[in-house]
Amino acid sequence: MTLKTKYILFTTCILFVIIGTFSYKNLSLQEKEIEEDAKEKVTLITEIIKNGLVTIMLEGRGREFQKFLQTIVTEDVENALLFKPDGTIISSSLPSLIGTYVPADYTGKFKTQNIPEVFLYKKEGKTVYSMVVPIYNEYACQKCHGAKDEVIGILNVDVSMEKTLRKIVDSRERMALFSIITLIVISISLGILTTYLVNRPINSIIDTMKKAEGGDLTVKFLTRRKDEVGKLAMSLNSMLFELDKARREIEKCHFEELQSVEKMATIGELASTLAHEIKNPLAGISGAIQVLAEDFPPNDPRKEVITEILNEIERLDRSVKDLLTFARPPDLHPVLTHLQPIIDRAKRLIELQAEKQGVTVRLMPGDNVGEINVDPEQMQQVFLNIMLNALQSMPTGGMLTVATDLSADKNEAEIAFSDTGQGIEDEAIKNIFKPFFTTRHMGTGLGLAISRNIVERHNGRIIVGSQVGIGSTFRVILKAK
Repeated sequence: MTLKTKYILFTTCILFVIIGTFSYKNLSLQEKEIEEDAKEKVTLITEIIKNGLVTIMLEGRGREFQKFLQTIVTEDVENALLFKPDGTIISSSLPSLIGTYVPADYTGKFKTQNIPEVFLYKKEGKTVYSMVVPIYNEYACQKCHGAKDEVIGILNVDVSMEKTLRKIVDSRERMALFSIITLIVISISLGILTTYLVNRPINSIIDTMKKAEGGDLTVKFLTRRKDEVGKLAMSLNSMLFELDKARREIEKCHFEELQSVEKMATIGELASTLAHEIKNPLAGISGAIQVLAEDFPPNDPRKEVITEILNEIERLDRSVKDLLTFARPPDLHPVLTHLQPIIDRAKRLIELQAEKQGVTVRLMPGDNVGEINVDPEQMQQVFLNIMLNALQSMPTGGMLTVATDLSADKNEAEIAFSDTGQGIEDEAIKNIFKPFFTTRHMGTGLGLAISRNIVERHNGRIIVGSQVGIGSTFRVILKAK
């Protein structure tokens, strides 16, 4: 069901209830007014007949009263009769009723009603208005009737309800027809207005969005309206403009990133080739120098120069190894193992340097950390690189704390390396994992890049937090399950 159909249907239902309620109330009032008019008419007819009767009797023309009653029978007046308090009919517009008795309800009405009033009465299957009016024995009447009885006769007039009922039925039919025509006109008007004010703009917006989904973000929804649809159009056009702008920026960044990746791939291949070309000659140079050094006596000044050359060759060899590791990472060989033995081995490798610098290494193993699926050798390299960085940030001593623990949901293991060193500036933290970025003149800038690469290949991550002058914390987070 479309929005237009729902709107017209719901609105029509609401209008149906409102119009129906008001029509019902109005019709009830009209019917009540028609009934009141009919009762007033009955009262008036009865009063006219009563006055005519009194006039005829006072003029001594009592024999003519029967003829008078017979002449007043019309389409509306069903019957008019005069009966005694005991119910005996003494005169009637229908002569056949003379001498018979009226129903007990008539005499009952006469006795119980305080004042004459119109009431409904079923007669031969038809509903009629009926009124019972007593004729009192007034002074002028006592000449003929004596002063004994208070009431000398009771006048009853029956008036047909056919016209009243026809008026009520006609009123109902007119009201129903008016309500139906009103609902139809309103529904058609709502349909036209909804089509113009809602459907067309929404369809245009949908068409615009479909074009945008197809990739054309330059499309615009044009309208001169200043209402909510106009505001929606402005928002939509603004959103499409921003999306188009963002897409162009993404495409530009993606292109630059592809160029950077290609460049880095080329550099990696070149670096790998150069590293291989350099590594073998370095080994030969180192061996040759060591052979030459054996010919020098221990106190020869050249011995010190040879030692320095060997140290530099060793440093170059380490750099070449790091470069090879970064350019062509070795395959992972994960096994289920505990982290603490790996941390212990890495600690033993830095103990001598830590002791020289006056750095205390404190281990805080977590009892709840079980076996984890990792490559022990490569994970040891990660821990060693982070510990060496921590030592280099504490040249005058300090404390390095290594703590392991499980996350609250026990799905991740965390190894936190916290030092009390110099800290890292915010700008430097953004770049510390980039290849060849270093803040030390002796570093290659590959240690942390290699470490992050290894951790990410384990589906883990490294998080760094630092405050200048207080220290840094490197958190290695690995999957525990």
